[in-house]
Amino acid sequence: MEKIIFRKFLYDFISFFLIVSLSLSLIVWIIQSVNYLDFISKDGHGFKVYFAFITLNFPKIFSKVIIFSFFISMFYIIQKYQTNNEILIFWTNGISKLKLINFIIKISIFFLIIQLILVYTIVPKLQNYSRDFIRTSNIDLFSSLITEKKFIDTVKDFTIFVEDIDEKGNMENIYLKDSIDKFNSQIISAKSGSIIEKGKKKYLNLKFGYILDIENNNYNKAKIIKFNNTTFNLSNLKGKTTTYPKIQELNSNILFSCVENFFYGKKENYILPIFNCSEDSSVKSAKELFDRSIKQIYILILGIIASFLVLINKSNSKNNFYKILILSSGLFFLILSEVNSEFIGLSASNNLISIFLPIIFFICSYIMIFNFNKKSI
Repeated sequence: MEKIIFRKFLYDFISFFLIVSLSLSLIVWIIQSVNYLDFISKDGHGFKVYFAFITLNFPKIFSKVIIFSFFISMFYIIQKYQTNNEILIFWTNGISKLKLINFIIKISIFFLIIQLILVYTIVPKLQNYSRDFIRTSNIDLFSSLITEKKFIDTVKDFTIFVEDIDEKGNMENIYLKDSIDKFNSQIISAKSGSIIEKGKKKYLNLKFGYILDIENNNYNKAKIIKFNNTTFNLSNLKGKTTTYPKIQELNSNILFSCVENFFYGKKENYILPIFNCSEDSSVKSAKELFDRSIKQIYILILGIIASFLVLINKSNSKNNFYKILILSSGLFFLILSEVNSEFIGLSASNNLISIFLPIIFFICSYIMIFNFNKKSI
């Protein structure tokens, strides 16, 4: 019977947790998806890249709302059991309050493990995959970005100006600059032109104009080439969207190496293909690792704070006051979990305090549970 009761409690909690967490994640995801429409409207990426990018961002959003959803769900379920007198089922079947609280802590540990797997491995990998779509994608919708009498510099190292465009897409008086590298560039002017497609590739077909070849940024020795018809390959153009991985997208091992180097090692800068390790980036790496690990311990704290509801006597005149106090305490620790990583730096004492603070809070809370368990609030 005891297993059935605990299974029912777990089922109710997980059901409500999934409703809350998925609802919040979807709301945030939709808002962010609207913001990422710039990939299409300004950067010219195709819908395939856009949908792949926003889809791979969903696990990150979900991992962000788990801690909040966990506390709200646990608080609500315990409150619901008390209001409907379902909590009495535990007591009448010989399940003590402390045993129920220990079961809630076990649930907290389970969610802690799930969250650690998410933030340590799954989320960084998916974030990096989403960035890969941007790195490897071409400007599929570049033609839709070109407007009359406006300089378009959406594309990296490329600027184009078109004086007039008719309904069929034919352009007149075209000027473009293509920066080949830091020292060499081309300036092209053409009387007319249009965008043509050959398979999956796009070209800008230009007629009657001049090409100004500039080498070593020396405009005085630039070569002028006259043409009647030429094509410019648009398929290799890249947008200005950031393609370099952010700290949140890096593998945890890379972050550990940088932190170890500056906190305990030779304190030497080094460069990887996707990451530059310096004193500044080592601190950022430490904060990110804190968020991926120590921050998740607050799930245990929030679970045990919600457990205080079990000790409240429904007939107590201060019943509502205690509930508000427990809810406020949970919200306080939610805020603390978000800001605690800001104290991480090169100071070993500050780091130790930030790391052990949630552990101390958990131990103190559990001791309080023992004391309050002697008599119901």
